[in-house]
Amino acid sequence: MSNQADRHTRIEREHGGVKLFIGRLPREVTKHMLHECFEEFGDVVEVFVIASQAQSGVGCAFVRMGTLEQAEAAMAELHEQRILIPEQRDLGPMQVAFAKGEAIRLGIDEKEEILPSYREARQKVVEHNEKRQFFADMQKQQEIQQQVAVHQQAMAEQTQMMVQQVSTLATPELISIIKDGQRFGGPPFKQKWWAYCDQGWAGSRDYDPSRHPHEILVQFVTITVFEFGHEPWVRSTSMTSLSCHHCPPCLQWGCQCLVDLHSQDSRHSVLQDCLVHLQ
Repeated sequence: MSNQADRHTRIEREHGGVKLFIGRLPREVTKHMLHECFEEFGDVVEVFVIASQAQSGVGCAFVRMGTLEQAEAAMAELHEQRILIPEQRDLGPMQVAFAKGEAIRLGIDEKEEILPSYREARQKVVEHNEKRQFFADMQKQQEIQQQVAVHQQAMAEQTQMMVQQVSTLATPELISIIKDGQRFGGPPFKQKWWAYCDQGWAGSRDYDPSRHPHEILVQFVTITVFEFGHEPWVRSTSMTSLSCHHCPPCLQWGCQCLVDLHSQDSRHSVLQDCLVHLQ
């Protein structure tokens, strides 16, 4: 261990620090930016920025660190990891390696100063962008899931309010809801209504809702709200307008929005609009 420390001290004394090559820098990077970045790891003896003439706008620089240990720490923490200008993140993180000939001069493995080829470097940028897009998509998906949860909660609250309104409806309104279900609810509603009638509640097995007593209609419409409350033909009734009258503003707006959420094709666009209204 002491031999290694002695070797470091001798290298630093004889050669005046360690020179690093910094690649894949945006054209806007300044000497001050690099100095601030590298002084996190020790003494910055010298910074030299090379003006980029490349059409890609990618530049490079040289930074001389005070000791070999500091240089190695900077490479370990910065290479393919640090981005100096967030707005230029598409270029990918900076590259940090021993300057050409520096590893050999210091008696270190020559491989330590080899940077990827242009093709490899561009592949690194692509991989970086793909990784960034992956996390951005994952965050977006989490936000959408949160919005879905908010709307599901809103829908549950609306359904509960509608259930509470059922007992206040007059018999003709209850009959109207059932007839709308027979017209617009399709086979699922019809089968539900027929099965309910077949039970012979209050002595009637008639499929005509007008032939059933008020309390039987209330019971069935309550079931209807729980199972078909998201359907437009339910929410277009006077029961829905009564419920929405007592809803918070976001739930009043949410009536149609929550119906739309049941459409897979429109779900994403609806959710984007929902966020604005719920904030």
